[in-house]
Amino acid sequence: MARRPREPVAHAGIHRGIRFSLTPNATPGYWRYTYAVGDRARSGRVQGRLPLLAIRRVQMCIDRDMRSIRTGD
Repeated sequence: MARRPREPVAHAGIHRGIRFSLTPNATPGYWRYTYAVGDRARSGRVQGRLPLLAIRRVQMCIDRDMRSIRTGD
């Protein structure tokens, strides 16, 4: 029986010029993220069973933060 390939332990990437990192949390299905927009460092937790879903949710957080900086919030 073939074994299922293992997921990488951590993910990192760049979205709209912002570097982010994503690591699995102790709780299954949750991921910890960190990134910096401007002079503010952000970190938090997102839920996503699949790593690609967690990455997409972090990208949405980055987009939201960039919009709030642009509008002056």
